[in-house]
Amino acid sequence: MSSAPHVEILSTSLEEIPQIRTRLRSTFATGRTRQIAYRKTQLAQLGYLLQDNRQRFYDALKRDFYRQELETELLEFSTVIDAALRAHSNVAKWTRPESAPLTFNSYFASPMIYKEAKGTVLIVGPFNFPIYCNFLPLIGAIAAGCAVVLKPSEHTPATSALLTELFPKYLDPDMYSIVNGAVTEMKTLLDLQWDHIFFTGSTTVGRIVAAAAAKHLTPITLELGGKNPGIVDKSADLDATARKLLAGKAGNGGQACLAPDFIMVHKDVHDKFIAALQTAYKQFWPDPQLQPEQQTHVINAGAFQRMSKLLAATNGAVIAGGGLQLADAATNYVPITLVDGVEPDDALMEHEIFGPVFPIMTVDSVEAAVTSAPLAVYFFTNETKVANYIRENTRSGAIVQNEAVVQAGCLSSSFIARVCLTFHLVWGLPFGGVGESGYGHQGGKFTFDLFVYQRAGMKAPSFLEMILSVRYPPYTPSKMKMALWAVTPKVTLTRAGTSSTSWGKSSATSLHS
Repeated sequence: MSSAPHVEILSTSLEEIPQIRTRLRSTFATGRTRQIAYRKTQLAQLGYLLQDNRQRFYDALKRDFYRQELETELLEFSTVIDAALRAHSNVAKWTRPESAPLTFNSYFASPMIYKEAKGTVLIVGPFNFPIYCNFLPLIGAIAAGCAVVLKPSEHTPATSALLTELFPKYLDPDMYSIVNGAVTEMKTLLDLQWDHIFFTGSTTVGRIVAAAAAKHLTPITLELGGKNPGIVDKSADLDATARKLLAGKAGNGGQACLAPDFIMVHKDVHDKFIAALQTAYKQFWPDPQLQPEQQTHVINAGAFQRMSKLLAATNGAVIAGGGLQLADAATNYVPITLVDGVEPDDALMEHEIFGPVFPIMTVDSVEAAVTSAPLAVYFFTNETKVANYIRENTRSGAIVQNEAVVQAGCLSSSFIARVCLTFHLVWGLPFGGVGESGYGHQGGKFTFDLFVYQRAGMKAPSFLEMILSVRYPPYTPSKMKMALWAVTPKVTLTRAGTSSTSWGKSSATSLHS
């Protein structure tokens, strides 16, 4: 396979970046986005931007990292277009003021919660899903009524160039703009004050973004990553588990924050599971010579070198995929490679792999599962006791039983996609991390909620003045009596024991009880 020609994209000038932000803030201040009809028009235009230019995006992503058209359709287009349509249908309901819960004291004050757009926001997208990861937060920001500066990745120049061309043709250029560039342009963006920053990328850069945002007290959302485990219990359906984990890893060449990063398989079923993985691999890619055309390549030479060093350093054994023997530096191709016999101190276990190398560890029990807080935990078991134990003793942004990566996007309106496709989220679930895998959630209304603030409102009727006059000086015994009777509630709950033995008892399920 020959190397695709490199696409050069012009970086936004450093002088222009603050001017773009100023222009967008000025337009936002006019109140243009307060009209729901305006937001719906922009959401519809975003959907048409993708639908009208589907083949051009296919070609751009193939040029950037040899991704197949079907993979782009399933992993990005179907989810994002569906999200735009759902936001278009629901934006009026999402923005509607809500009545606050009524109490005796607030009954006559008409308490309301208003959903106000935060303002001008910055969205920084990664290279691995330049449509999905850029457009899903963009959809939420448009629905919320925000102005948006989008910074796509410099590592996908063909796709970023196409986005730069199409944005002003489909969306209001005075409200939605793109800034291109690398480290210098990113630093210039972070030096500016924003009303919210949404960042998707590595934990290392996430810390830089968080530190920069803290200087301006800017609220942020971090969608990061981590070493997501695939835990295989001895009760699991091994054939189905092998297919699901392998497909979850293979999507986008393993370059996905939600991809299973490694497998932990129970020692009692290790050999059978390895055989199931090898069978699934041959079913997915029966001809090794065609694999470079059927698997997404790593993004650039740096990623290729990193994968090569990991494969050279591991003490595990390659059991499928070929590893370095089939790799091609000219096209940045590294095959999906399964490595068995990996120990906790192996080079493959030091950091998130974010690529096509898939290490496999053998464990004595699922109690040796995970202690970190990854973006997702995938576990495969048909034992309720084991499932409960894993849920109660792990921390992650998502926990998924007997599947892999299905929580990543929203359900497509296609029935086939709803039933069959990996990488499609059950609509309504929040998507986000915990700990070092990030914070904040997106997905449907969750994304909308990120870009609005809850504004409290009330309207006090005049007759309340007489009732509330107890608050005015002078403070007299009669007013104190009134306060104790009408204002301050009395605690009448059951008292707990004071013995230390009555506190802190764990409810976690034990596998040995």
